[in-house]
Amino acid sequence: MPEYFKQLPIRLQLGIATAVLTLIASLTLVFLATRSTQYITSEQAKVVSVTLAEQLSSQVNLALLNKDNLATSAILNRSIREGWIQGATLSEPGGNVIAKAGTKTDAHQTIPIEIDGRVLAQLRIDYSDQMASHLRSQQWWTLSGLAVIIAIAMGALAAQIGRLYSRALESLKQQIPQLEDTTDTANEIRAIETRLRALPLDLLAEQVDLDPLRPHVNQTVISLVSLDALEHYIATLNEESLERYTQRLYQCLRSAAQLYGGKIHVVRQLCVAMVFSDQDSRRATTAASQASLLLQMLCKKQEDAGQLKYQVRCVLGQSELRPLEEHSFYADLYVQNHFDQLQQAFEQSEVLWIEHSLCDEAPFNEGYTLGPIIDGYAAIVGIPPETLELLAEQADQAHRKLK
Repeated sequence: MPEYFKQLPIRLQLGIATAVLTLIASLTLVFLATRSTQYITSEQAKVVSVTLAEQLSSQVNLALLNKDNLATSAILNRSIREGWIQGATLSEPGGNVIAKAGTKTDAHQTIPIEIDGRVLAQLRIDYSDQMASHLRSQQWWTLSGLAVIIAIAMGALAAQIGRLYSRALESLKQQIPQLEDTTDTANEIRAIETRLRALPLDLLAEQVDLDPLRPHVNQTVISLVSLDALEHYIATLNEESLERYTQRLYQCLRSAAQLYGGKIHVVRQLCVAMVFSDQDSRRATTAASQASLLLQMLCKKQEDAGQLKYQVRCVLGQSELRPLEEHSFYADLYVQNHFDQLQQAFEQSEVLWIEHSLCDEAPFNEGYTLGPIIDGYAAIVGIPPETLELLAEQADQAHRKLK
């Protein structure tokens, strides 16, 4: 790209580039259109020449009957001056030339001259491509002029649109201080680049606060889901059936987690974690417990609607760090040991467990019935009726969507 073009303002660069591209595209279409109409114009010229030839043969009849060769030659010469006929030759049936005018070409046609049913002579007409070329040339220049007008109009439109960007960039440039040893160019982007390069950005970078990259400390509740039935079907179902089964199981997990603002992640073989954090109107413990109960209800409805088992068990645990999110490498490492501890609860027979540290928190201390604490975990054995009614309604709606 030429250096002088880089120095132009953005609006002029957009306008010129758009005009040039539009002109190239338009001239390409003009070239294709001219090539496609070349055959048509040639045929039109041929039809006109044939019509003139028939008229010429009727004019030659009388002069030929009177054996007036001078008049015949005059008629032939006059026909050539009209531009459509390049040459004309009148000859006897035996081949002797009676009259001749113009020059011969490859494109010609022979017309017999008949009087009273008797052929007196043969009239050869040689076509001229001059008029067809003139028509094609006129068409080319007309379409080319139209292409130039369209290119100029598109360039002007692009320049007006580029003016909006130029104003925004100019406003941004004014917010960057200009040092004494720098000179702005007409191009707004290059001017901004020049000003930024002159600033001590290396010193500013040293003062950047890296605290946002550190793991965000937040109370998080993890529901670790054990896919018990899947372990059996891995060895018994074929690949296609297993894929359908896991897809339906994933839909149940996603529906339960998304309804309560959680995220799902595969963390162990046959184990999936649903991660919940405190929200404005819902505690993480409430979201995790109700999402786990909703998941089990959805799996039960899947079992009732088919022949396969969808048994899952859940255990809820609390984490001080929010894992499995952006900039959470430390949190991911921190929580791995916690996953191992939560898996120990699956050694018991119940389907929903919570860590003992959650027993005194809402909602488990508000109407839930908990079993005895075994190895640091308590099973949920009773659920408030209003919670069961809400979950049942949500399960019906989610199940209809899954269908």
